[in-house]
Amino acid sequence: MPVKIVLRKRYDFSPFRRILNLLLQAPLGDTVLLCSGYIWQPSRRYNILNDGLRNAILNGCANGELITVAGKFNPGYYSNFYHNFINDLRRNIKVRAYYAPRKNWHAKVALRLANNRPVAGIIGSSNLTRPAYGENWRNWNYEADVLIWIPGILTNYFQQDDIPIEVGKIELILNPDIDQPNEESQLQSIYDDIMGSELEEILE
Repeated sequence: MPVKIVLRKRYDFSPFRRILNLLLQAPLGDTVLLCSGYIWQPSRRYNILNDGLRNAILNGCANGELITVAGKFNPGYYSNFYHNFINDLRRNIKVRAYYAPRKNWHAKVALRLANNRPVAGIIGSSNLTRPAYGENWRNWNYEADVLIWIPGILTNYFQQDDIPIEVGKIELILNPDIDQPNEESQLQSIYDDIMGSELEEILE
């Protein structure tokens, strides 16, 4: 099982930023499911789309769509930020946006989809906010994230991530003698669980 585990430990370098931008633009697939508790997209000053995320999303989803899930809207301005994020991207690509009606969505998951099946995913602690995604920001957070992908053509692609070895990454080979779901099945299960959750769609 190809896996990378990264830990942010410097203010000037975000491994999450690097692996997320790679996943968004992976050569296999055309659609991304992007889930975050919080999304930092105010109308003024720093916002995450202007920090390189917009280009990565547009490049990676031009022929497919972006599916988003969020829902930690306390304080209330995070709801406005989420709508800003959705409306900005809808100018250029198809976006299906969902939220948890109880405002209790806190899972951070990104899945790259090819033919509606996940081929790579990130699961971890990083929200779509400056302390996780931004660099050279004094109020950064320690964050840990795991990148998983199905073996094959994506292996060489994800190995070229420009993450220094001291940041922390590992590749696992699971014991083939143990009966367990493969990478594709586990990613599919995560996708099915997310899309089968109690969510409401934000229509255009």
